[in-house]
Amino acid sequence: YTFMTGPDSDRKPVEARFSYMWRIVDGEWKIVHHHSSALPAGAPSPQTADAPDGWDSEEMYPIAQENFKRWNDALVSKDFKAVASLYSNKGDLSFLPTVSPKFIQDGKDTEAYFVDFVKKLPNGEITADNVQAYGPDAYLHSGMYTFMTGPADARQPV
Repeated sequence: YTFMTGPDSDRKPVEARFSYMWRIVDGEWKIVHHHSSALPAGAPSPQTADAPDGWDSEEMYPIAQENFKRWNDALVSKDFKAVASLYSNKGDLSFLPTVSPKFIQDGKDTEAYFVDFVKKLPNGEITADNVQAYGPDAYLHSGMYTFMTGPADARQPV
């Protein structure tokens, strides 16, 4: 997806990759794995990606889109607790954030990461993605996005 940060008057994109594994935990969709990384310079940018054949992957696609929207809306709100609440806190979290060297595995560190990240004023739009279902209560959502960070006068790609 295209990830944009900064004030509306100075939005600039950076292309990157993402993957989310969502699972129903205590009756709610929660992120149990999240990885984001900048696309290496010069790498090709796919414009579309077909979902692979698999267990109800096509039926999971709208759920993936809805959950991404929930996550992105929480970022846009700048409410770090709302963003962190979308991540599992049951000891099964694997989170490799975009702008941190940490391997995050718990709610406390997830919340701490988003305290600073939401200050970068992020906003995302999916540009190419793929959904793989792993039963009725789990799926992997992966694809491409773009984003920039930093103040309006010093925007930098991640």
